[in-house]
This record gives sequence, structure tokens and C-alpha cells, in this order.
Amino acid sequence: MKNCICIDDEGFPNEIPLSKRPKKNEEYTIVKIDKLNGHGGIMGVQLEEIDLSSCAPFLYFSARRFAPLEPDKELQEEVREELFQVC
Repeated sequence: MKNCICIDDEGFPNEIPLSKRPKKNEEYTIVKIDKLNGHGGIMGVQLEEIDLSSCAPFLYFSARRFAPLEPDKELQEEVREELFQVC
């Protein structure tokens, strides 16, 4: 089930090839959310549709690049749990 839409597809590092960048207004499925301590503590997401394993150290996309398609209680709970773990 697609649960988010890309709202920002600009300003990627050159190390991430064009073929591995999400496209604005395209729908994606978030499979993992983590706090990225090495990037100032922002929230990062991994997508089902794009494998970044060959783009290390860029293994996540900034969560700010995506917006939910509709309220997803499971995803909201996962984000809430991640945030409370770091507090």
C-alpha cells in the first residue's frame, strides 16, 4: 500500500544517481524510519521502491521530502515510538 507522496525532489547529493531519486508527485511506500544522528538528528525514511544500499553513506531519504497520502495509524505509531525512544 502506498502511504506517502514525494513533495520535494531537488537538491540530492551527486552520490545518489538520478535513477535512485524519488520523483515529485509520485507515490511511495515507507518501510523504515530512523533518526539520522549523523545528519543533525533529522528523521530519515527508506522506501520499498528504491534500494539505496549501493549509495552508502546515503541509505535514507529525508522524511521532509514526503507527505502522507492519508492518515496511516500504523506509520504514525511507528514515528511516535521512534521519537520517544530518543528522548
